[in-house]
Amino acid sequence: SKKRIRTLQRDTDRSLVDTTLPSAGLDSDGLRLYFGALGLSDEQFVALCGAHDLGRHVTLLGMPKRCLKELTRECLEAAPVLMPFVSEDPDRFSNTFFKKLIKWNDRNV
Repeated sequence: SKKRIRTLQRDTDRSLVDTTLPSAGLDSDGLRLYFGALGLSDEQFVALCGAHDLGRHVTLLGMPKRCLKELTRECLEAAPVLMPFVSEDPDRFSNTFFKKLIKWNDRNV
């Protein structure tokens, strides 16, 4: 039996962990529909998108071959290269993600 989880909007038996990530090819309308189907409001969708402006992600650039074969937590935490998600300054909030998403809508990237 599934445990009940608390979401931002309502209690549900459906776990977001059990679902897949949206396709990388979706534009803003497709993403809005996708996350709306998961129960996120427009305001929550905007907050989720805006969070992509902050922080860094691990790339595989410069990673030792042994780590490429087995992406362990140790390898990921010691990754030689961390890249910003979208913006040039991953420590400051901006509207860079939204600008890039609008360009993607027009396929102008």
